[in-house]
Order: sequence, then C-alpha cells, then structure tokens
Amino acid sequence: MVKIKNIYRDNRNGTWYFKVYLGTDSDGKRVQKTKRGFSSQKEAKLAYDKYMFTLGFNESFAKQLGSSSKQATFEEFYKSRFLKWYEKQVKRQTFENALFIFENKMKPFYHLRIRDITSEDVEDWMFELSQTVSKNMRFQPEKTTLSKSYINRLRGHLKIILDRAEKEGLIDRNPVNDVSYLPIENKKVDFWEFEEFQKVMLQFEDVSITSKHRKLVFELLFYTGLRIGELSALPWKHVNLEKNQITVEKTLIYSKKDEWYFSTPKTQNAYRTIGIGKILSNKLLEWRKLQNLLGSFEYVIQLDGTFTPPYSFASWLKDAAIKAEVNPIKLHSLRHSHVAFLIDQNVQPLVIKERLGHSSIQITLGTYGHLYAKSDEQVIDAIDNIQKSEVISEGNEQLELA
Repeated sequence: MVKIKNIYRDNRNGTWYFKVYLGTDSDGKRVQKTKRGFSSQKEAKLAYDKYMFTLGFNESFAKQLGSSSKQATFEEFYKSRFLKWYEKQVKRQTFENALFIFENKMKPFYHLRIRDITSEDVEDWMFELSQTVSKNMRFQPEKTTLSKSYINRLRGHLKIILDRAEKEGLIDRNPVNDVSYLPIENKKVDFWEFEEFQKVMLQFEDVSITSKHRKLVFELLFYTGLRIGELSALPWKHVNLEKNQITVEKTLIYSKKDEWYFSTPKTQNAYRTIGIGKILSNKLLEWRKLQNLLGSFEYVIQLDGTFTPPYSFASWLKDAAIKAEVNPIKLHSLRHSHVAFLIDQNVQPLVIKERLGHSSIQITLGTYGHLYAKSDEQVIDAIDNIQKSEVISEGNEQLELA
C-alpha cells in the first residue's frame, strides 16, 4: 500500500489516524493534532484534508462575520462553514462523492465574493463545462464532452452551497435559481430479454466454484432486482430459505479490496423484504454447502475473506455476453432487466416499486414507463380476443333464430 504523508496505521487495532504538526507554542514545545479511529487509509486522508482546508480559514472568516460577513469569498464560506454543515446532513458516501465535485468543479467561483456571484456567472460556468472534454477514458475510449445530465448535477451541487449561504444571510437570493437546467433527452434503459439472459448464463459452466459463484450472482441480480451493493452486503441471517425471502437492510460501498464499508440503503423504502421463489432458494442452499467447504462466511456471495469488486462482475458479464453474441449491458442493467421481466409477466407498477425499493411510483414509471408499450400490445390482443368472442356469440345466436 502506498504510504501517504501524515496518515498512519495503528498496529494495535488496525485502524487509521492522521497527525498534523502545527508549529510551536510560546514555550517552544511542538503542537500537534491527532485524530484516530478511521476504518481505512482513505477515510483518514479525507478527514485530514478537511481539517487542513478549514484550519487556515476559520480565524479570518470569524473576523469577517464580526464585521461584514458579506465580504467573504466563495472559497472561505465553502471551506469554513459549508463543509462542516453539509457533512452532518448526508451519508458518508454522498459526502465523499460531493467533495470531489466541490473541490474539482467549483474552483472558478473560489476567488469571487459570494455576494457578487450572478446568474450570468453560473450560466458562463455551465457553458464552459459543456465544452469540457471528459477524462473518463476507461468507459469512453473516444473523446466526448461532459453530458448535460452531469452538468445539471454540478449545477445542483452549486445550488446546495449557495442555498446555505442564503440561509445564513450572506446573500439575498441564490443566483442558481435563475438559471435553467440544460435540456436533456430521456434515455431508455438498457436491458436483456429473458431469452438473452439465458444465453449469457449458458457461458458459465458448472465446472468450478468460481464459475458457479459468478453465475449465481448474476441470477440473483436478474431475479431479485437488487443493486450489486445490496447483494454484496446481504448476510445469510437475512436469507429465509423456508419462506423463500430475503431482507435488504444495508449496502456495501466498495473502493478497494481493503477499503470498503457498509452504509444504509439508498432510501428509506430500500429497506425491504422480497420473495425469491423456491428454485432460487434451492440454488442458494446448494451454494451455501459449497461455500462452507471453503470456510465460514457471514455474507452470501463471499468467496474469500473479503468482497469481490463490482467492476470484476461487470467485466465477467461483458465477456460472457460477447461469447454468447448478445449485446453487452452494464451490471446495473440486470436490475432493469428484472423490471422488464416483471412487466412482461403483467406485474403491476406498484408491486415493482415495492420490490425495487423506490421512494415513489413516479420514479418507477419515469424510469420504466416506456417498457409498458410492449405490455400494451398484450392489452390490445386481449381486447381483440374479447370482441372476437362477442362476434362469434352473436353469429351463433342469429343462426339459432334462423
């Protein structure tokens, strides 16, 4: 593991801590700040960075508040006030993801007094973003500009900061409110038909435990609609093989093999218990017997003492699809495939909403509404069949009268 300055591991309990040297006091003694108890090197580094960000701004900003708080720059407000407040409002993963955006995309505003930021500044910033070439070459081999949906997401993060500034009285009105979202086209989700999924699964022969493991994971994702983080965090104690049910109570946030943690599900509705059927229950029972040959594991899809990276499953799924001559889809699209499968079986939207753990039916219909076009064909067929029956019945009655 790469050593990071000021970040250390406690060999006694395996946790991480940071240590900051702050110079000397009036007696010439070294002054230092130490904070312990972090579960990973990354978490300790994040805490260290946040501490260093706020260290140099707290005093100057406090003086500004005493005289004229509206003279504060965007950077001073963000680092001295906003970060402390925001971290308490959101989950850890949300904070870490947002911190990257705050530190890398908001810099054009750093030097501006927060009261001087106008809607024109925000519009210019969004236009410049729209001309920026995406650096995510891993998934986009050809150079492309930032997507409109991503820029709208950045706009939303800027709005959060300036909403807080307005709440604290530093500005009279949030200028972002006068800037519209960039128009985007609704993208249809990718998914596999059941027959396509079956073709891909045929690529995983039951000749090794690793092959059985991968196939089981993909089947669980397809037939349950779970997110990969939810499935990874599923313990055996939340699997009821008698009632053929599983209960979702947490999700795995994975960075590296030794950097992961559990978090609460995405929304309150994501806490759920769903049925899995007898066939899937039997497959889980067989898998547990195989897993026990390797050792004692708390979590369903563990193959060793840690967790398999989600990107590994994504890579294996793509390779299998190519071999099966099926158009590859993302790992998360197995969740979409689950919904398409349910719609094809005439399952009602409200049932799908509960099964997926969506917070509202609008999310379900907004994401998967276009898939109901196919089921509408079944409705038309049913109407035609009923009318045909009526026509035949009327014809028989006329023959009897004749």
